[in-house]
Amino acid sequence: MVKTYKKGYTAEREIVHTLYKMGYAVIRTPRSGRICLPSPDIIAAKHGKIIVLECKSRKRAFNVPAEQVEELREWEKRAGATAYIAWKVAHKGWFFFPMSVVEENRGNIGKRMPQKAIGIDDI
Repeated sequence: MVKTYKKGYTAEREIVHTLYKMGYAVIRTPRSGRICLPSPDIIAAKHGKIIVLECKSRKRAFNVPAEQVEELREWEKRAGATAYIAWKVAHKGWFFFPMSVVEENRGNIGKRMPQKAIGIDDI
């Protein structure tokens, strides 16, 4: 469990620093002691543009729970944010999936998905 947490934390920190270097104001929102409110992993803003990210660091395909999709949609609605699932694949880098792609695939993110992803410069 600790190893998985550390891997996720390290991946999230990487994105935080990358977005900061791109000019975003950015914060990581750890979930320990959650208060039962929608909370993405990362919130970033730049010149009025707000993005929220749910980060995953996995070797293989995975499913985004419906609850996380709903929480990200809530952030889009309340904050005017654009939400993405950010998937880090070891030795391949980051893939960013808009919510429309995630919902179109019923939350399933798999091997064939990278062609539907966008790069960090396009978020």
